[in-house]
Amino acid sequence: VALDLYSIEYLKAGSNRQRRAFEALSTLGLFAKLEEWTDGEIFLGGGAVLAGSVPIDLATDESDLDIVTYSEDIKGFSAMLRSHLAEHEGFNSSRGIFLGVPTLVTEFYFGGEQFEIFTQSVPVPRQNAVIHLLIEERLLEIGGAEFRQAVWNQRKAGLKTEPAFGAVLGLEDPYRELLNLEDLTDNELRLRFAHRLNSGS
Repeated sequence: VALDLYSIEYLKAGSNRQRRAFEALSTLGLFAKLEEWTDGEIFLGGGAVLAGSVPIDLATDESDLDIVTYSEDIKGFSAMLRSHLAEHEGFNSSRGIFLGVPTLVTEFYFGGEQFEIFTQSVPVPRQNAVIHLLIEERLLEIGGAEFRQAVWNQRKAGLKTEPAFGAVLGLEDPYRELLNLEDLTDNELRLRFAHRLNSGS
C-alpha cells in the first residue's frame, strides 16, 4: 500500500497493525483537530505527517504513532497541545534542543495506542523523521520482500526502525547515513547496496 504523507486513508487497506492505527487516529481526529486548534497555521510548514514504522508497515504492537508537526512558536504550541490533550492518559510534554533545533515532544495514550507528537520550527518535509520515512519506503520498494523480511527480523529482535535498516544495510550511524541517501536515485541506491538489496531483477 503506497503511503500518502498528508493523508492516512491508505492505512485502511493495510495490515492489521495499520488498520488498528487508522482506527485510533480516526477516532481521535487528531489531524483535523490540529488544523482547527491552530486556525490552519500548522500547514504553513507542511501539514502534520504520520511518520515512523506504521506507514511502512514495520510497526510492532508496541510501536507508537509518530506525528510530525511544525510551529515557529514552540512554547505556544506546547501550551495549545496541553490545553487540549492533557486529559489523556500518560500525557507528558517536554521542550528542549534536538540537533540544535528547538523541539517539543508530546506523548499520550488514546485508543490503545501511544501517540508522540514531535514539533520543530523546521518545515515538516525537511524534518529528519520524514526524510527517514521516505528513503525507507524507497529502500523497501527497491529491496523487495527479502529485504523487508530482513529488516523486520531486526525489528522483532528489538531494534528501532532506523537501526534495523542500518543493521541490514551495514550503516554505522543509520540516523545520519539514511539522511545522506535522500538525493540518490533508485539505481544509485541499488548500486550502493548491491550486496544487501534484492534489485528485483
